[in-house]
Amino acid sequence: IDAYSMLLPTILGVLIFFAIPLAISLYLSFTNARISTPVSAATFVGLTNYGNVFKDSNFYLALRNTLIFSAATLVLSILPAVVLAVLLNEKIRGQAFFRALFFIPVVASVVAISLLWRYLLNLDFGFVNYAMSLVGLPRIPWLTSPDWALLSVILVFSWKTVGYNMVIFLAGLQGISRQLYEAASIDGATRWQQFTRITMPMLSPTTFFILITTLINCLQIFDVPYALGYGRSTTIGPADSMLTVVPLLYREGFISDHMGYASSL
Repeated sequence: IDAYSMLLPTILGVLIFFAIPLAISLYLSFTNARISTPVSAATFVGLTNYGNVFKDSNFYLALRNTLIFSAATLVLSILPAVVLAVLLNEKIRGQAFFRALFFIPVVASVVAISLLWRYLLNLDFGFVNYAMSLVGLPRIPWLTSPDWALLSVILVFSWKTVGYNMVIFLAGLQGISRQLYEAASIDGATRWQQFTRITMPMLSPTTFFILITTLINCLQIFDVPYALGYGRSTTIGPADSMLTVVPLLYREGFISDHMGYASSL
């Protein structure tokens, strides 16, 4: 009884904020429900919504963008995090400062960061294009060209995520015994051999955790593409080039008022 009483707050939280809404969403997916009308007025339509999903070109576009975004972000947010964690695990001057510096984007507001990057990536007066012009590189329409828009979302999200992954890798590195490195050094192992034969194998549980959590965050991405790409029209980026699955279902449910279809998505 004591155990269940301690678990009760978590159980209630899962039921109220996850299980019950999921069940309601499943029910709505078989209806033509709308926000503007009561749920009781919704009509049962069977598998019609699910059939329409596979006929919707926007769904395939959003799915494609989500998969590309996830694959690229996993690389750009994990590999730099490993490098930074290894460097900041050494005793260097200003170690605490640099750790805090790289972690600041994690705790900053996503919307504020996205709006800031909208200015930084602006074609005409953005600092990124200005810096590129100083070294003779052409200006890039980061946010206005379908060819570059999704890459902008990838870079911004990776920049925000790398600090969190770095901290988790740091925790994993500090759990590795220094005696392993000392023994390897005595045996003549180079720094690279120590990294590949000791550090990476010992970090495998941490790497697996980061891989899974980052992938979940990528598949659920909403705020960055929405804040970067939403404008006067309902498209997410130029020609929906920033559209991912979650912004699509949000647009269908809350903007187009097709809650039943959005639930099937």
